[in-house]
Amino acid sequence: MKKSGTLYWIKLENFIFKLRVKLFAKVKILLSDDNNFKALGLWVSAIAAALIAVMYAKLFRLAEEFYLSFLKDHTYFVLALSPILFFLAWILVYKFAPEAAGSGIPQIMAVNKAEEVADPKKFMDRLLGLKVAFFKVISSLLCVLGGGAIGREGPTLQISASIFHFFGKQVGKFVPQNNQQTWVVAGAAAGLASAFNTPLGGIVYAIEELSLIHFYKIRTALITAVIASGLVSQWILGNYLFLGFPSLSPVGIAILPAAILVGIITGFMGGVFGRFLHFVLKKRNALKQFSKLVLLTLACGVIAASLSLIDERSSGAGIHVITDFLRQKDEPSFVLVGIRFISTVVSYLSGAAGGIFSPSLTIGGTMGAFLSSFIGQNHANLMILLGMIGFLTGVTRTPFTSFILVLEMTDRHLAIFPMMITAVVAQWISRIIDGRSFYEHVMEKFLLSAKPQ
Repeated sequence: MKKSGTLYWIKLENFIFKLRVKLFAKVKILLSDDNNFKALGLWVSAIAAALIAVMYAKLFRLAEEFYLSFLKDHTYFVLALSPILFFLAWILVYKFAPEAAGSGIPQIMAVNKAEEVADPKKFMDRLLGLKVAFFKVISSLLCVLGGGAIGREGPTLQISASIFHFFGKQVGKFVPQNNQQTWVVAGAAAGLASAFNTPLGGIVYAIEELSLIHFYKIRTALITAVIASGLVSQWILGNYLFLGFPSLSPVGIAILPAAILVGIITGFMGGVFGRFLHFVLKKRNALKQFSKLVLLTLACGVIAASLSLIDERSSGAGIHVITDFLRQKDEPSFVLVGIRFISTVVSYLSGAAGGIFSPSLTIGGTMGAFLSSFIGQNHANLMILLGMIGFLTGVTRTPFTSFILVLEMTDRHLAIFPMMITAVVAQWISRIIDGRSFYEHVMEKFLLSAKPQ
């Protein structure tokens, strides 16, 4: 009986050994194909990027909540807290990773034009290194802890693109024909899809802003990255809508003039915002003395804290402000529009890492809510959504991305035509203010810094 039992285990071990040998052989054959090897690398990159994006989102939200709690319990102490945290957020970037400053989207756009610089490989490594991604996370969290009106979407795109860039370089060691820009665009799309739970928005943004006419070369990588990152994000966070299901009144032809009007106003203001932000950023970049940079950063912290004393809704990305408007839990005001405008500018001007994507949506949504008091309260929620689309289009000049993002965040397909009209009108109007978007202006600075002399 004992011998038969031993024989059984020997046969089982032999079977497992042969099965493992066959499995490894098949895996080796599969990975010997360059396309399969790239696909595996893309899946690994997307999973890693999604996990980090989800963790980053949770930390960002906790930082926003901490500031609001601190403001409530220790009201005037924020006048000391904010400058200190703004300084820490800036000095880390200034000393260790200057490429981590700001949004992150201009850096990705610049990498997409790396062929224009003297050393493309070095340029890409400089803007999308893992060290840059690390300090991007730390700096932006410190800034929002201090009440900064910044978003995590731009940083998430740069962080995700950095992860894809890293894995793309590893794959490139074994696959000769491996375009790094494909990995970067796929990473950015995956980052946007993870940030808002908007897979279509990620794909459209990659086409509209990043890859332009080269979509056919990257389509498989792009869709693979978005699918993988989206599945991981939904597995952890659930299949949610970023802004929930806002109720809308029936939408007919009669609403189109209002959609045009909102597009004109928010597109104009979005263009003004982008141009003004570029102007003040140029002034900051002109400062060379360390002491003046320190004073400016501290002043930005004091202004941000002062604005939060006037209205606590001035801090953070501001998405909670929009959701409160959509649920009729709060009242908009023109003053809040101005406060959000200024708080976003001073937060960006501090030199810390942080995006303007969500803050732009918040400013636009607040404008839409305010305009609804003149246009008609029965369409208040629609005006909020249109305001978000119009202002974001004015800032980024990506009308397709803007309306598809808001559409996916709310699942309000019945309003798709007013959304499209607002986006197109905002695009036209904002180009009158400035022929280039804020992101394009900042991208040019990165390109000029690396072009042959």
